[in-house]
Amino acid sequence: MRYLILYTVIFLLASCGKIDKPQSFKPTFDNSIYDSAKLLSQQEADSLFKLISELNSSVGSQMVIIIVDTLNGQGINEYSLDQAENLEIGRDEYADGILLTIAVKDQKIRIEVGAGLELIIKDEIGARIIRQVIAPKFRKGKYGLGIYKGLDSIKFLIERNKELVGKR
Repeated sequence: MRYLILYTVIFLLASCGKIDKPQSFKPTFDNSIYDSAKLLSQQEADSLFKLISELNSSVGSQMVIIIVDTLNGQGINEYSLDQAENLEIGRDEYADGILLTIAVKDQKIRIEVGAGLELIIKDEIGARIIRQVIAPKFRKGKYGLGIYKGLDSIKFLIERNKELVGKR
């Protein structure tokens, strides 16, 4: 009995430091922003949702935003890839999902691109959008604007090259 209590206490202590994983979060047309860090105002979230909805309506591609406070030491690449796979972002037949992951306290940002969008949003393009569009706004404390401008850049590229969506 003493060991059972000890294991329970150890398990509870270990789980306190776990990364915030949106396991119950499943993106839908009406729900594409997970902000556990409370980074966005309601107005900013509404503006981002409108932008995401426009891309979904015009092309069909799906964008999702996950904002967490910290990754607690886990790499953003691993976390973002795990979330993209778990959430099944994008249409199955096109593999055209985009995940923007932000870890606020870690100052990490990642754009995860579905295979069906890799001809449009290559790794270096995603990195450039983070460096030149999102990060400068974040440094000024304009998080909502940085996210909006970054996703708007992605939306523009996808809409301009929609004939490449789903191609591999």
